[in-house]
Parts: sequence; C-alpha cells; structure tokens
Amino acid sequence: MKPKTILYVEDEEHDAFFMQVAFQKARVANPLQVVVDGLQAVAYLQGTGPYANREQYPLPSLMLLDLNLPCLSGIEVLRWIRENPELHDLPVVIFSSSSNLLDIARTKEFGIHHYLVKPHNPHEIVRQLEELITDGLLLAL
Repeated sequence: MKPKTILYVEDEEHDAFFMQVAFQKARVANPLQVVVDGLQAVAYLQGTGPYANREQYPLPSLMLLDLNLPCLSGIEVLRWIRENPELHDLPVVIFSSSSNLLDIARTKEFGIHHYLVKPHNPHEIVRQLEELITDGLLLAL
C-alpha cells in the first residue's frame, strides 16, 4: 500500500525547502505536497481548481500548517477544516515560528495533534519529524 500524502501549508520558500530536505533525512515515506497560502490549502482539500485531479493531489493523511499565512491564516484554515464534516478528523500539526502561548491555546481549541515551533537548526526539524514517526503520524522508509 502506498504511503499517504502529507500536505504542508507554508508561504516561506526556504522553510518549505528545509522541510523537503528533512523529510529525506528523516527517511519519511509519505509524499509531501506543498501549498503556499490558506486559500490554496482549502482548494487542495476541496479538490478544486488546480487540485481537482485526486490522483495527482490526493487527500492528505496529515496536514502540517503554518499559522502566519497570506489570504487565510492558519487559524482560519484550521477552523474551516474542523467545520467540514469530511475533514473534521484530519490530523493537523501546527508548524509555526510563533511560540506565543495564546497561539498555542487557540490552536488546541481546534483539536490539533501537535504544536511544533520551527527550529533555527535544520537538524532539529529532522528530530521533530522523527517524533511524528514515533507518534504514528508519519511513515518511515
């Protein structure tokens, strides 16, 4: 059985690049799809517009979500997911540069699985991904 797709919602190109490298170094088997704003995340999840081909853009088994996004914020995307019956149970891991306790509390109200603060060291991203593998949210090769 083919590993399920992970959707990473990240507007910073270098952060998306480091995540792709970390997926390889952590030997994550799941394919990674990246979208750059909240509207693209919703379109991807709905399977509309450029994401209509479900063979190419399958529903994810996990979403890695930044909070500070253009168009729709991470909180708005999270709210939309939890209000959508087909996606209500989608596991969401917040991956944000914010360590603000209010941000953490607000996201936990929406039933996130983890809140990870983006590290400055790319090796730390690998460690965080290894934790998600241990928790069963990602598959290892």
